[in-house]
Amino acid sequence: MIPVEVVLAAGYTPLDLNNLFISDIDSISLVEDAEKGGFPRSCCAWIKGIYALLANGRPSLPLSLFVAVTEGDCSNARVLKEIIELHMGIPSYLFAFPQDRSPEAVRAEVVRFANFLGTTIDAAETVRYNLRQIRKVLEEIDDLSWRYPGLVPGSENHLLLVSASDFAGDVPSFTVRVQKYLALLEQKLATGQWRKCRKPLAYLGVPPIYNLYNFIEEKGAIVVFNEMQREFAMLGGHTDLAEQYRAYSYPYSAEYRFSKAIAEIRRRGVVGIIHYVQSFCHRQIEDIILRRMLREAGLDLPILTLEGDKPQKELDGRQKTRLEAFIEMV
Repeated sequence: MIPVEVVLAAGYTPLDLNNLFISDIDSISLVEDAEKGGFPRSCCAWIKGIYALLANGRPSLPLSLFVAVTEGDCSNARVLKEIIELHMGIPSYLFAFPQDRSPEAVRAEVVRFANFLGTTIDAAETVRYNLRQIRKVLEEIDDLSWRYPGLVPGSENHLLLVSASDFAGDVPSFTVRVQKYLALLEQKLATGQWRKCRKPLAYLGVPPIYNLYNFIEEKGAIVVFNEMQREFAMLGGHTDLAEQYRAYSYPYSAEYRFSKAIAEIRRRGVVGIIHYVQSFCHRQIEDIILRRMLREAGLDLPILTLEGDKPQKELDGRQKTRLEAFIEMV
């Protein structure tokens, strides 16, 4: 969620702690550990999970710097930064996306970050240029997911795109991984060895804290648009870093974010929308804005708002019932 190009240009290895937390084999216990350590119940599970991840020594690699995104993201991240810095002795940095989205302000924030890490904006631009290949492959995979509903499982589309926030900590290995996956998809497409789906859905909102994709596909639908995951992958051509991070919808207004999403919803021909909201997050209120913008855009599509709190190994009965009823309706 930060300019990863700057991190790589400075010679550091990026690690998205959100991804490490949710993929941890014991992510549920991490949240419980944070609550035992004093975090309130009414605090986002992602914040608690990241804290416990570090407090419990995962990852085992020594961290050089903790970067928290404040403006445009979670206000709790500011306090989390202080806790990690004071309690764990890990140096930290606040990255703030300027809310006016002006090219000058975005560039100034990226330059400030580059200066802090001891690199330059020109070096980061070189990294951006070199990352074009991997992002182009990811864009091709994402494109296949909606042009041929059923070819790319929603969970795979989600995982590959969200992993592009840090390229799984290893750009060359991740590049090989996605290239092999694209080749596999092309082979399936050529041989017809994939199950076509007539119920393409859009998934809007932050990545889910529980896996809902497999259940959706069991019931005969498939997610062909993962909104925020696609934003994290920074797909599409950009002239420079400032323009790239101006186009990135996650940290800016709900109106800007949903205008981009609605354009993709139209393009991909989805028949229903799932809007995921995280408990105790300000983004829950954005559901009101989304529904109004859909009406004003003339998109009379069924929409299901799902709320998530803590990690779950599987969906509970209520979640399954709501999803199943929604899929039957569309």
